[in-house]
Amino acid sequence: MTHRVVITAAVGLWAVALSLGVARPAGAFGAAAALRSGATHAVVVASAPLSRYAAFVGSPETLVTTYRVVPKTPAPAGSPTSAPTPAAAAQREPLEPSEETTYRRGALYHEIDRGAGVSVESGFNGHSYWSSNENRYMVTALEDAARRAITSNALDSGGVIPEGTATRELGSETVDGAMADVVRVTPPGGISADLAIDHATGALRRIVIDPEDRYRHATVHIIDYKEIAPGVRVPAHFRYGNGPQHELLRGAVQAVSDAELAAPTPSSVWAFGNGDPVPIDVERGTVIGRRVILRASINGHAGRFLLDSGAGQILLYQPYARSLGLTMLGRTSYSGVAGGVNTARFARAETIAVGDNTLSNVVVAVSERDPNFVAPYDGILGFDLLAGALVHVDLVKAAVTFADPTQFQPTIEKGAYAFPVNLADNTPEVLVKVGNSTTRATIDTGDDHFATLSDNLITSGRLVSLPLGTIYFTGVDGITPEPATCYKLNEISVGPYRYQGASICLAKEAVFGKDGGLIGFDFLRHFNWTFDYTRSHVVMTPNGQ
Repeated sequence: MTHRVVITAAVGLWAVALSLGVARPAGAFGAAAALRSGATHAVVVASAPLSRYAAFVGSPETLVTTYRVVPKTPAPAGSPTSAPTPAAAAQREPLEPSEETTYRRGALYHEIDRGAGVSVESGFNGHSYWSSNENRYMVTALEDAARRAITSNALDSGGVIPEGTATRELGSETVDGAMADVVRVTPPGGISADLAIDHATGALRRIVIDPEDRYRHATVHIIDYKEIAPGVRVPAHFRYGNGPQHELLRGAVQAVSDAELAAPTPSSVWAFGNGDPVPIDVERGTVIGRRVILRASINGHAGRFLLDSGAGQILLYQPYARSLGLTMLGRTSYSGVAGGVNTARFARAETIAVGDNTLSNVVVAVSERDPNFVAPYDGILGFDLLAGALVHVDLVKAAVTFADPTQFQPTIEKGAYAFPVNLADNTPEVLVKVGNSTTRATIDTGDDHFATLSDNLITSGRLVSLPLGTIYFTGVDGITPEPATCYKLNEISVGPYRYQGASICLAKEAVFGKDGGLIGFDFLRHFNWTFDYTRSHVVMTPNGQ
């Protein structure tokens, strides 16, 4: 059973997050930062439309803006005379407004998005792009996330963007009733973006991030501007695709301190015990693999939980969650490999205890179970349980241990390998070689299968193989609407570990993107695992199984 959970806040830019898409409503991962100005490590690009835009918006050294977002209220569903289910009733509740504040000094920025009783943040510190989740655990943007962040930050300067940026004028078209010149820009190390610049005024009317990717592209519509200082204009209203409108509340050219640019520290706090092993249950899954069930107590109430490295948050199910005395917060949603969206609420748990290890002050998500998803456990323990601890899972001894990563480092035994992992979406992604092609996949302890990758491998011609059959995935968001086709490979390599004659399944590119997928329990059962997220590693130690 595939448990690919992505939690998205009501403060977010996206109502739905694809299972391997970046689900962060911060400038480093979306197009929000592309609307602001201020980068100084730049040169003027020799393009008439970009020059007009630069003159229109201005280039202040420092800038602070706050936008208010009022989400659209979902239309009522179902019969008006029938009693709604808890899930349907939650769907009809109005979403809470949110605010997005950005502090910018030149190329450096710090964005804080507040809503639904929580906040998420992102920024650039001069060396790397980062984001933090509702518990303020910070990860670095790498690969695709970093490329998007580079482009968004480059566009922050208006028409003044980094030296070496490739530009190409694509002609003119009518955008929102005005003639606009369209220019494609590709900053060094970034992805492409198409800018539609008003031919008469120089105002930016539309941004399309990653225009060549039919599944990952994002469109921003700029409705109008406001002059907040002499010669300095920022968008007064804008929206993402068909999403809610963002309205400027405050904008000022003012000093920005180092403290305002600083990244957050985690708000959840570990108290580690004496390091004794905690028993786990390694249970047979519903298809071909197995799963790790962890016994833990939340606010003193015992429960059974799936340990799921493919989950970007902690998710608790009703009715168990009702007994915990949680502090309920605002609405959110989550999705999985099926591409569906389930409503949930953020909540704050006082404690999560595993053995004599206790994590305090933890934001979690609470949801009714999807009727198509039957699971013999009370919730899913994902990123937030793993982010601040050194967690070792021994499948042979059926035990897990927790340690303080500031005091201990993982043991690298003979034959073990410390995988460098990309945690940009709060799950551990690694490189995978299929034949002669290199792709990426998430180490997903909640997935039954050996490996599931993007069908772009086949459709692009990078992989040639005969199909064996098809399967349907079942996850936290229901059953996939379309089957995944399975193939037998000559060889697949994950790090130094090579497998010949392995069977993998390929899911739609709409789910995983061009390069993405899952490494599941049928592969992972051959190893003991050590999650060392503070150093961006997962150690795999062969266990002889």
